[in-house]
Amino acid sequence: MSALRNVYRAANKLGEAAIWHAASKRLLWIDLYDPKLFIHDPAKGETLVRDIALKAPLGAIVATTNSKLLVVSHPQGLSTLNIKTGATKIFARPEQDRDAIIYNDCKVDHFGRLWVGSSHAKESDPRGALWCVLPNGKCFLGDVGFAVSNGPAFSLDGKTMYFNDSAGKKTFAYDISPDDPIPRNRRALISYTHEEGMPDGLTVDAEGNLWVAHWGGARITQFSNAGFRLRHVQVPAPHVTTVGFGGENLATLFVTTARDGMSPDALQLWPQSGDLFALKPGVHGVAEPLFPLK
Repeated sequence: MSALRNVYRAANKLGEAAIWHAASKRLLWIDLYDPKLFIHDPAKGETLVRDIALKAPLGAIVATTNSKLLVVSHPQGLSTLNIKTGATKIFARPEQDRDAIIYNDCKVDHFGRLWVGSSHAKESDPRGALWCVLPNGKCFLGDVGFAVSNGPAFSLDGKTMYFNDSAGKKTFAYDISPDDPIPRNRRALISYTHEEGMPDGLTVDAEGNLWVAHWGGARITQFSNAGFRLRHVQVPAPHVTTVGFGGENLATLFVTTARDGMSPDALQLWPQSGDLFALKPGVHGVAEPLFPLK
């Protein structure tokens, strides 16, 4: 495993949703509280930054079968975002107009459905939910009771979904199937200690293991699919938000971080907070499924 390195001095308020955009061979991520899209070319070492004309906080982005379009979650729901023009268009509103709710992480499963978690805007009441969204925009309520929803990811066979209850400091596993939009058989897979902070974004590697970002834990951890801790990597930022494989052969693990809410003294201790990091963990990632859009 190579050492963790600082790839880009983004100084994000809250960097989030690192995804590999295979069509352009770029790493994309966003800043939740300063709505911008970051487009990083690892081959050239160059990064473009573009404004996103949506209200903060953003939640996440996913790639689609249309190479020009992303889906982005934001307080009003899910919208498409044209990477080149910046144009946005509302796609789905699972929560409709329920008050004090924001949308957070989202991912596409092996069956072409988008899963998105909602959260309580103040992150204190368990009012968030887990939703399944079909390509036609139809939404199904999958589970409820989360103050902060994070990090859907899927097993290699696509039959298990992993989901983080951040405030509850747990990673849940669910059974999912292509003909049922409701996740079944929820069980607690991982519980986190105070030192480890809260589980944030997560992804799955080519061996079926989970990689989890720790908000307040200054680390990422690799877990087996049975929930056992395999190894962890310290990150020079306390708030680690997402992890995503990218680059050639998906051999690089990219890591986003945040500086939101940190005091001046804390930023002096952790000056790289909000930056983008990367390492080669010695295992490859798997390509994230694309959401079917024309």
